[in-house]
Amino acid sequence: MTNEYRFDSNLHLHSLNEIALTGTSSVIDVLAKPLTWWAAECAAVECLEAGIKIPTIREEYEQAKKSANKSIAIKELEKKYPIFKKARYAHNEYKKEAAETGVNMHAELEHFVKAIMGKVPIRADYDKKIRPFIDWTDENVKSFIASEAHCYSEKLWIGGIVDADAELNDGSLAVIDFKSSKEAYVSQFIQAAGYSIQIDENGLFSEDGKHEKKLDRKIDTLIVVPFGAEEVKPEIRKNTQDYTDGFKCAVTLYRVLGIDKKIKENNK
Repeated sequence: MTNEYRFDSNLHLHSLNEIALTGTSSVIDVLAKPLTWWAAECAAVECLEAGIKIPTIREEYEQAKKSANKSIAIKELEKKYPIFKKARYAHNEYKKEAAETGVNMHAELEHFVKAIMGKVPIRADYDKKIRPFIDWTDENVKSFIASEAHCYSEKLWIGGIVDADAELNDGSLAVIDFKSSKEAYVSQFIQAAGYSIQIDENGLFSEDGKHEKKLDRKIDTLIVVPFGAEEVKPEIRKNTQDYTDGFKCAVTLYRVLGIDKKIKENNK
């Protein structure tokens, strides 16, 4: 039987033969990101700026955590102490603000890649922040193979959308992932490796499931472009095997966590 890949943009759901695939980014969510201190600092800033002291909040919070319904108990604390709620969600407010800029920058990078591929007219007014990336592509990219391409792996039962694929001047094939972070993280290279596994296995697809291309050799370069940085420059990794191994381990961990969650639910 011929496999039939599909993507539902409304649900953001990948499927194979009408059975849902796990999203690549969902797998990566099992890996801790180095943002814990940042989130704590956001909360601290909110509290310090408000200048409100709540002597009993620690005791009340400890009691809420022990409650039979922890979620409701903490919601009650948020109602009682508005600053507690602001502190808890301070990092989300920062993320929302950054997301607006992030979407625009991602769109700029995507448009540039599509323009180089001849899919849209090239512009002269790209955001100056991505100029280092444009200069880098002039020096290092032989051609872009795909932009916003779909891929999947039947073996790992995952699906994804890769920002870009390129052939570099040194003859290597690369997966390129655009990220809104200020620097490239290990988890991002592991995610890029997840796309490389899928592309190597089955090639590139359109959103409606049309098979567009099968590469003639394996991807051997992973590139993350952290466009939240002051200077948007690609970070490159050549030791792809380490990262593909890491992604496979992440898939296993994702499945185990899902199984354990179901066991807990069944035991309630």
